[in-house]
Amino acid sequence: MLGRTQRTSRGGLMLAIYAAILLAASALLPWWRMESRAPQYGMRVLWVDVYPGRIEGDVKEIDGLGHYVGIAPMGTMAPVERAVGPYALGFAVLCALALPFLRRGWLRTSIAALLIAVPGVFALDLWCWQQWAIDHLDPTAPMSNISGRIRSQLLGEYSVAQFHVHAMFEAGFWLTLAAAANALAFLWTEGVRAPRKVEVERAPRAAPAMAAAFALAPLVYGESLSVGPNEAFRSITEAVRAAAPGDVIDVRPGIYREHVVVDRALELRGASGAIIDGGGAGTVVLVSVAACTIRGFEVRGSGASLLEEDAGIKLLRASDCVVDENRVDDALFGIMAKSSPRATLRGNRVVGKDLPIPRQGDGIRLHDANGSLVEDNTVEKSRDLVIWQSNDCIARRNVVRGGRYGLHYMYCDDNLFEDNVFEDNQTGGAIMYSRRLVLRRNRFSGSRGPSAYGLLVKMGDDVVAEDNWFVDNSSGLFLEDSPSARNATCVFRRNVLAGNDVGVSMSSTSARVTFTENTLVANRRQVENLGRDRADLGTWSAAGRGNYWDDYVGFDADGDGTGDTPHRLEQFFEELTERWPAVALLRMGPASQALETAARAFPIVQPKPLIVDEHPLIHPPANSLAARDVARQPLLSLAGLVALSLSVVCIVRARSVGGLA
Repeated sequence: MLGRTQRTSRGGLMLAIYAAILLAASALLPWWRMESRAPQYGMRVLWVDVYPGRIEGDVKEIDGLGHYVGIAPMGTMAPVERAVGPYALGFAVLCALALPFLRRGWLRTSIAALLIAVPGVFALDLWCWQQWAIDHLDPTAPMSNISGRIRSQLLGEYSVAQFHVHAMFEAGFWLTLAAAANALAFLWTEGVRAPRKVEVERAPRAAPAMAAAFALAPLVYGESLSVGPNEAFRSITEAVRAAAPGDVIDVRPGIYREHVVVDRALELRGASGAIIDGGGAGTVVLVSVAACTIRGFEVRGSGASLLEEDAGIKLLRASDCVVDENRVDDALFGIMAKSSPRATLRGNRVVGKDLPIPRQGDGIRLHDANGSLVEDNTVEKSRDLVIWQSNDCIARRNVVRGGRYGLHYMYCDDNLFEDNVFEDNQTGGAIMYSRRLVLRRNRFSGSRGPSAYGLLVKMGDDVVAEDNWFVDNSSGLFLEDSPSARNATCVFRRNVLAGNDVGVSMSSTSARVTFTENTLVANRRQVENLGRDRADLGTWSAAGRGNYWDDYVGFDADGDGTGDTPHRLEQFFEELTERWPAVALLRMGPASQALETAARAFPIVQPKPLIVDEHPLIHPPANSLAARDVARQPLLSLAGLVALSLSVVCIVRARSVGGLA
């Protein structure tokens, strides 16, 4: 059935190759997703992604919940389909590539029909297994009495007991649907039967090329539409309605008093002076489709409803979008990416509404936005920079000031924070219930007041923080229940903790925390124990390298850079407050300092040490930020030396004059 007597047109060849590429790409992406929310999980979302050959997500936790109502574990369902799925998809790719080389007839039609059927077969099989699970509930389950209310859907929102469930087809499924459309277009352009000779001679050659161009439309650069007082479109909304996917909308300077809804893949570019004004109501710019770009606008005047989450720019279930170089003013939520993976938020400036902090929204919020990038943004007068339920994200070179939490981070794994500045917030950063987080070269400063911390880490596992600054805070670093997992650790390396009331505050539940090569200077108290149990407040050296303490009084006779005796942090006053809490009223006063001095002078009253650094450093680490900062300011040291010399000269001369008199 193979041959070249009826050669496939170029358009048909492009359609077949495009179908094969789409099918191959779909293997890397989820085909279906289910999200579940319940009050007992707070803001957390339990999710499951279904691929051709596997299931990912919170499978174990959802199976545990399903056990109570008698639903079989997901791993027991569709075993044959998951085993053969990747091979069947590979076979479909080969079939798509073979289409151009098959003669017109029943075989070509059958192969194309197979490709067209792929998304339908998947959806039908998934629906059948859902019905099977509901029809085969375990009657002995603890909550079998609600079995009559258990249901499921392939698409949409529904409720199961207290759970609110949202089901949707994902990118992999839509790619197979596009591949099916290409196979159908192939049959139409090439014909299912051999045409008569005269028809071959008279058939317009443009038809296959036009069909291929239509199918490949998403890959072709779109047209440009202009918006402005003297342009074809007077409003952005009119241009969006007239645009096709892939088009670019250029907006001229001016004030556009409208609410823009972007429901197709477009690029909106604002010239300098292009302002979108929401008039103080609702969300100003709403993006509800993937692969959109919003660039160069001033967006202002959102509503003030926390319930509706009124925002300047909101991405809602819109993956792979870019929000770049915008200024967002007077917005409750500045920029929000909700259920919008792989968002890029870059170079934006966000200023919130002039409201009390409890009524403010977040300057930037990522919620269920895996794989997103947040960089070079500035956020002011807003509540938080929020990252929730968003894994594999990167945040770098952002500045957040004047808010509640500079960084509010929960239920996220495998994220990276570099070179950010969180200053003058009530709390610089709060990291909770997360794993495998890396923080490098960030600055947490100016967090003052009750319960104010430079960085709070609660139930954080495998956190690595290095080369960060924790400066001028009530408490530079606060650790509670971190790490929480049995095999997890936390490492703090080459950080600077300076000028804080307390350098490091730790609960007695924080074990397996390692501090090495940190610099602790000018803190009123270096380390604070927040519980009565002193069993384990971390390890304060690693590989023979401890930390630099400005109150260490030991020597380095052998010149190896570490002290010859351990640094023992003994806090007699703190031991008294543990026995008699009322004594804490004298903290930070001369009485507490006098007691600490007496304890050091008379060893008979020395308490058990709070922590012991076995290898304290004599100098700040040469590669630490503190050492580099000093090295960058040699003129300051020289000026101090000159001032000291002049003082000595003045004193000598004054004494000489007095002696002559």
